[in-house]
Amino acid sequence: AALHARYPVALIDEFQDTDPLQFGIFDRIYRAEGRHGSLFLVGDPKQAIYSFRSADLFTYFAARDRTDARYTLRHNQRSSPALIEACNRLFGANPAVFMMGGLDYVRVGAGNRPRKPLIDDTVDGEVAPLQLWRIPRDETLAEDDEGGGARLPRAVALHRAAHASAAEIARLLAAGAQGRVRIGERPLAPSDIAVLVRSHGQGARMRRALAAFGVGSVELSQASVFHTDDAEELERVLLAIAEPLRERRVKAALATAAMGRDAAALARLAGDEAALIGTLDAFVRWRELWLSRGFGVMLRQWMSDEGVAARLLARPDGERRLTNLMHVAELLQQDAGTATPEVLLRTLATRRRDAAGGEATQLRLESDRNLVQIVTIHRSKGLEYGVVFCPFLFDGYARSGSEGPMRAWHDDDGELVLDYREAAAKDEEVKARLRRERQAEDLRLIYVALTRAVHRCYLVVGSYATLSFGRVSHTEGGRSLLNWMVAGAGMDAEAWAEHKPSPVGTDACWRALVAASPLDGRPTMQLTDLPDGQREPLAPPDTAGQRPRAQRPPQLPAGWRIGSFSALISGAAQEQAALDHDANALDAGELAALAPLAGDAGAVAPAAPADDDILRFPRGPVAGDCMHAVFEAADFTDPGGWDAAIAAALAAHPQRLSADRRQRERPTRGAQQDEAARLPRMLRKLLADVVATPLLAHAGGDGLRLDSVPPARRLVELGFHLPAPRLTAPQLNAWLSAHGYRMPRLAFHDLDGYLKGFIDLVFEHDGRFWVLDWKSNHLGNRPQDYAPARLEAAMQAHGYHLQHLLYSVALHRHLGRSLPGYDFDRHFGGVLYLFVRGVRPGWQIEGRPSGVFHHRCPRATLEALDALLAGTADAPALEST
Repeated sequence: AALHARYPVALIDEFQDTDPLQFGIFDRIYRAEGRHGSLFLVGDPKQAIYSFRSADLFTYFAARDRTDARYTLRHNQRSSPALIEACNRLFGANPAVFMMGGLDYVRVGAGNRPRKPLIDDTVDGEVAPLQLWRIPRDETLAEDDEGGGARLPRAVALHRAAHASAAEIARLLAAGAQGRVRIGERPLAPSDIAVLVRSHGQGARMRRALAAFGVGSVELSQASVFHTDDAEELERVLLAIAEPLRERRVKAALATAAMGRDAAALARLAGDEAALIGTLDAFVRWRELWLSRGFGVMLRQWMSDEGVAARLLARPDGERRLTNLMHVAELLQQDAGTATPEVLLRTLATRRRDAAGGEATQLRLESDRNLVQIVTIHRSKGLEYGVVFCPFLFDGYARSGSEGPMRAWHDDDGELVLDYREAAAKDEEVKARLRRERQAEDLRLIYVALTRAVHRCYLVVGSYATLSFGRVSHTEGGRSLLNWMVAGAGMDAEAWAEHKPSPVGTDACWRALVAASPLDGRPTMQLTDLPDGQREPLAPPDTAGQRPRAQRPPQLPAGWRIGSFSALISGAAQEQAALDHDANALDAGELAALAPLAGDAGAVAPAAPADDDILRFPRGPVAGDCMHAVFEAADFTDPGGWDAAIAAALAAHPQRLSADRRQRERPTRGAQQDEAARLPRMLRKLLADVVATPLLAHAGGDGLRLDSVPPARRLVELGFHLPAPRLTAPQLNAWLSAHGYRMPRLAFHDLDGYLKGFIDLVFEHDGRFWVLDWKSNHLGNRPQDYAPARLEAAMQAHGYHLQHLLYSVALHRHLGRSLPGYDFDRHFGGVLYLFVRGVRPGWQIEGRPSGVFHHRCPRATLEALDALLAGTADAPALEST
């Protein structure tokens, strides 16, 4: 009822792809008692081709039967009038063309959309828009029973159909380059041509045939990249890197296209022990890199060492192979995380076995150049192409259905049956129903394929031969669904399944169809024998005397984009402000110059920290990520789980003490084991110190401590998007200066979009909400190095003031929308920036904890910044100084 009240009218497109559950939901919303809303269902049952995604055409029929009114689009706005009439004749030859009761072919007329004509000056007279290529006789086979001659065997017919199509495409493109084949006044281009296929295997066959004629192509497919040869070869390489001392695996990897060793090279390697050891050492190095720096770094190093990109791109299908390789690598990198090589290889093996991989795994375009497109019929749905080739629709080979424990079929009332019976596998009635439903969907696929063309469509038809025990048979080829469309009239599906058509009779039906097809005296179909595919390859474009020249990059206006604190600060005047996590941290001398402390001059060097002191922990962005990971995962109130959080953080972000420091401090054979034990001790002591430190301690009070904050009162990595429709660097610079926040001068490009960020920690304590950010910067080894003046210097130098202001605006907006009765003065605690190397209970400066920066900007200041970001207020003008 609530959905109906909110959406009183609904229109659902592509409704032929619905399923029983989907329709049940909408039927309940719009047809329940007392409600009869406006529900519009738009769909073409002739294009229902997604049963593998649970689409159920019988549900569409049931919904159609319950509608109040039906409307039909009776004009085709895509194709030329002659091609529309050809399809009308072809699909109208058999009244039961779609093999399903309730699904008929309705003649359509030409729409009024203007179409530029296809002009072909390579032939005399008009060319029929539907070109039918009949499978010819094979003189090498014995005569059939009717004396009509045996047709080409299936394998030969498939090969010849691909090469005939490729040869014709090369001819059309050569003529187009000469201006003799045009669409309107524009020469026919490769992108005007599409070859429609059922499977990735058919697409690969067609791609090879086009390459043989010098025609570039690009494949659009819903096939999973994990089912390609490139995924299999990458798996071989990764198996060898994971176990580099297994010689057989290494040789299998070397034999892949990516590594390029042929049989002769492998034989030489087997006889050269020094070369073999050097090769195995390379695989060992890649494994060590995988373990120390991750999958992505290792893969890039392997590709660089082996020249993989150059080797693949030298192949005729190189762009396709390299695209597949990089696609698989990207998906594996997403899975990698903290996975060991063994775990990632199991993941790869599983994904290669999966029947469906999801949208992310569908084959990507390998190029955006002007190329002939090879498209699966499923993916072509809804698209149009000037000239279409359908070389493989004649194939009558029956594909098997599901091999799983369940079979889905429909009873006589159209109800879906999910049949888990073991006997169903041998039930002839069930098998017949499954066969009819598969054939009916295949006929709808043919309909989709033949209605994609605007001007011309090439279709291979007729019977082919199969050989069984030395005898020639035309039964399989004769029963193909294309032949059902022209020769199956008067039979039902069961009779057709038992029918034994002859090639002579089938050819006669095709000739009769063509003879009756002219429209106003102009041909709509033409039937000829399948060409032999013999012609010269397409000449490469004439580039003699031309030198490659880079084009000038276009001047694009700044568009809608997503910014962040890092993006805003990255162009600031001081380079140190670019990154966080101690990446470009100022050293103690620079900080002292920015914020000198009393007693710094002539001060005695501090005592060396203890071995397990966090001050000895590695520095840099990876070390900062490691500390952040510990604080994110640890329960501050339960030390019993800290060791697991620390172990996970070190596994995800491995750390090493510098080599010179290890040699200076532990010049013993046990240095490596000692280091492995010291790193967790450092992090545990850090965690214990930070959570036990009173963060807002005043004289006589304990203040706020993190070990009193349970997990239920904290949010880790709270993400936000702040609308920022008109934010400029001069505006923000002026605002920060006017409100007393000193930091490097910003120089980012104008932002029209959103500011994105993640707050390290938001927590609630005593009714107040706090923003907390962990800072791993190493500012020195003394408490004084983490005094308020030094922290302020670091906040200014790194631009952290802008960061905590953005975080405050985000939390202020969030609380205003989600906390009933929110009041800034009562609920907003402020921001805490913890420079964690200096946060410990025993370190205080004038009664204040070292390493703790606390700020709570006034409400008016925060709301002024909120208005500036939202584009509803202007920044104050800067006075000249």
